Amino acid sequence: MKNVLGIIIAFDTDNDLREITEHRTVAAVPFGCRYRIIDFMLSNMVNSGIYRVGVLMRDKYQSLIDHIGSAKDWDLSRKNGGVTLLPPYSYSKRASPLVNGEYRGKIDALAGAVDYLQKNRSDYVVVADGDIIANLPLDEIVEAHKESGNSMTMVCCKKVKESPFTTYVELNRKREVTDIRVGDCNDGKCKYTALGVYVMRREYLIHLIADCVTHNLVHFERELLQRALNEDKISGFVFDKYAVKIEDTKDYFQSNMDMLEKEVRDELFLRNRPIYTQVHDEAPAYYGDKAVVDDSLIADGCYIEGEVSGSILFRDVHVEKDAKISNSIIMQSGRILSGASLAHIITDRGVTIREGRTMMGHENYPVVIAKSSIV
Repeated sequence: MKNVLGIIIAFDTDNDLREITEHRTVAAVPFGCRYRIIDFMLSNMVNSGIYRVGVLMRDKYQSLIDHIGSAKDWDLSRKNGGVTLLPPYSYSKRASPLVNGEYRGKIDALAGAVDYLQKNRSDYVVVADGDIIANLPLDEIVEAHKESGNSMTMVCCKKVKESPFTTYVELNRKREVTDIRVGDCNDGKCKYTALGVYVMRREYLIHLIADCVTHNLVHFERELLQRALNEDKISGFVFDKYAVKIEDTKDYFQSNMDMLEKEVRDELFLRNRPIYTQVHDEAPAYYGDKAVVDDSLIADGCYIEGEVSGSILFRDVHVEKDAKISNSIIMQSGRILSGASLAHIITDRGVTIREGRTMMGHENYPVVIAKSSIV
């Protein structure tokens, strides 16, 4: 896959993750006890032999930079290739005079990095959103795109929800795209959703960007994809394994809870396609004599003396005696003091829940507590 370039769009577009993304982008949000969401797409590319990856950023990207670092944990610290972090407007002067303020959408971001695309000599490019939880065989998807002979291939999944942020796709029997609709499934006629992964020739992407920029178009799904659909043929690659696009707090909560299911873990964490992340050396989790832990994922460095069930605990979380946590997500350095009770709660990094506090949300609307809060 030396002739394939990867582009990860690692900034927020349409989503509703509330306080979780107040200080970071969706791509940098902690996930599944030890990962960040962007780990999945970075690992997908490395596992498929894509070793040239550009990461498009816009704002709130300090956490993302700290996490990726030199990218050695993904085997992307290389003299030739590796990860290139693309902050906003780093190439915008040569891209277009229209790119001179805040990004209005993905097209502005891609136009800002068009010089990076032109300098790269890869034949094909994989453009992917950074908010996807899936173990994708990108090498198979690229090969299927080549065999199709079509201008673009987009990865689709069976429709599982209705959301104003979701892009719905209708396919014919040849698995070619016949309709693309944003936020509207056309009364159920669009049976697939776009996962946010697109494969095409590099020159074709540059052509689409230039065409959209000259017509002052900014929305990738509504405008760039629609122009491609009207003028060329788009293939749909249907991915039938576990895949989630994190578009709101409910998605984030449910996908974390899904990690407690063995069937889901078996589809996400494959021996031949591992998910890499930044490695932290921590002491093993400590469990007190009266600690009760059931059906949960507990990271290293945790100190558990209370009760934890059906929950995800990240590094360095302390649960004191008589504290109870159920169906909740406690991010790094959380402190759940004695007598506190939590159910369907998401606490961001460094949150402290004081003694005797009781908080309860719902699986469809979990309560989110902002970073470093004391409740």
